[in-house]
Amino acid sequence: MFWSVVLVLVLVFVAWDVLGDQNPLDVVPGPPRRPIFGCVLGHMMMSPRTLFLKLREYAEKYEDRYVLKLFRRRVVYIYNPSDIEVVLSHSKNIDKARPYKFLIPWLGTGLLISTGSKWFTRRKILTPTFHFNILKNFATVIEEKSRNLVSRLKQHQNEVDVFSVISDFTLDTICETAMGIQLDHDKSKATVEYKSAIHEIGRLIMERLTRFWLHNDFVYMMLPVGQQFNKALNKVLSFADNVISERKKQKITGENSIAIDEDNFGKKRRVALLDLLLEVESKGEINLEGIREEVNTFMFEGHDTTATALTFGLMLIADHNEVQEQIYEECQRIFGDSDRIASMADLAEMKYLEAVLKETLRLYPSVPYMGRETTEDFMMGDIFVKRGSGIGIHSYDLHRREDLFPEPEKFKPERFLNDESRHPYAYIPFSAGPRNCIGQRFAMQEMKCVLSEICRNFKLEPKQKGWRPQLVLNLVLRSIDPIYVKFVPR
Repeated sequence: MFWSVVLVLVLVFVAWDVLGDQNPLDVVPGPPRRPIFGCVLGHMMMSPRTLFLKLREYAEKYEDRYVLKLFRRRVVYIYNPSDIEVVLSHSKNIDKARPYKFLIPWLGTGLLISTGSKWFTRRKILTPTFHFNILKNFATVIEEKSRNLVSRLKQHQNEVDVFSVISDFTLDTICETAMGIQLDHDKSKATVEYKSAIHEIGRLIMERLTRFWLHNDFVYMMLPVGQQFNKALNKVLSFADNVISERKKQKITGENSIAIDEDNFGKKRRVALLDLLLEVESKGEINLEGIREEVNTFMFEGHDTTATALTFGLMLIADHNEVQEQIYEECQRIFGDSDRIASMADLAEMKYLEAVLKETLRLYPSVPYMGRETTEDFMMGDIFVKRGSGIGIHSYDLHRREDLFPEPEKFKPERFLNDESRHPYAYIPFSAGPRNCIGQRFAMQEMKCVLSEICRNFKLEPKQKGWRPQLVLNLVLRSIDPIYVKFVPR
């Protein structure tokens, strides 16, 4: 009798799943969808490396888009510019995908994750902190940090683990520019723990993603893996809290941010990010928790994504001597034999270096996948997408489409010098549309400055000519193995 009841219940559930769960996205191809589970079992407990390869395999197999059914939920993955334009330019479907909720204990609902009126208000508050005049004031600090990095690299006789030293540089830079805080030393215990904890959080979140039984917050936090997450989380939160408290102390004692710009005509001054947040807190427009959200968001996004891009950029420059020499020649035309610091005008003249950076971000976008959650029905080309569906955007595979970028696996900076005509959403390393990256000009300024300084002082050599890293899916694109470059003084 018991087994008869069980059988009936199973049959009823299967019938409910099959007959009562019709969705217009089911016409889109994708991997096999099993009753009840959909595609879940085929992706369960995948490692971040395996998941990265699997998504790449799907992008090669299915034309333009495919759908994963996860229980009753559909997620459509897209990697053609027309679909991506519809999604990223949509004025209302701006919610981040469900997996982003795993970041909330760390980043809260700051600019990266928030939506609706909160996102709009925060974006409006923070946009002025990346005004040209503020970026101009950052130039001296970025140049100083770049020269410190060059001095540090001159101490190395052999190959250098690039990401390690570059992430120190980018963390120092974002703290002293946007936060107005100078770190005690790039090898302090707190700094090392902060960077290590970010990597640990990324690893744990990616593992959680492919284990559906860990998606519930209560269950997750009760398990040892959740306790590991909390341990790493406490380290990154503590680091950011110390930055906030230190800046507050400096303001009380009258120390100015290096990034303050006073208008010659007495207009309202523009200030760096953390100072601005503290100002609006005093007006009651944001509370301490809101400041923490934005500081954690910008410290992560402002150092880790840039460090990733610079690491891959140095790898590619070292492996392509002809590219490296063109960067050097461009710097010689701008600076001659002078060792003066780079001005904003100098950076604007670095057209070839900019093309190198753009091509680096084409091949190795720091954020290889993005996600959206639809809050209202819409048409994506000829496909009807219902409210509540997930959307995954393959920027990594978009950038490797042969029809958009001939010989897509080759490193060819000239693609971005020849004014090639391409779809406006064919290249999206900083996303696009309303939720594009607010700090992209800052990132390009920082990367131009440090790479020009490095190439003026060193000839770069790869540890192994033609070597390319195994990539892994994480919060940002990462290499499984360290990336080594030798810096030979010129």
